[in-house]
Amino acid sequence: MHVRFDTPPVPHRSQETHETAQALRGRPGDWAHIDTHDTMNRASNQAHRVRTGKLAAFRPAGAFEAKAHGTKDGGAEVWARYVGARSGG
Repeated sequence: MHVRFDTPPVPHRSQETHETAQALRGRPGDWAHIDTHDTMNRASNQAHRVRTGKLAAFRPAGAFEAKAHGTKDGGAEVWARYVGARSGG
């Protein structure tokens, strides 16, 4: 174990996620490419987290649609859109 005093890295990814969600809210109904992954599994997992609101920036659950698409090079892309909060029945 060692001690090194320094400034922690800036948690940019979380802020980037909130900025992405905000951009989608600004254009309701429009699909946008939001991320690229090496595998379909990772892209599908991210799309699921967007749809279900597991990522705080994309809450409430159901306010965003998201899906993963394979790419020609074997990777995968995540596409999403804001559809608005669903009213409870």
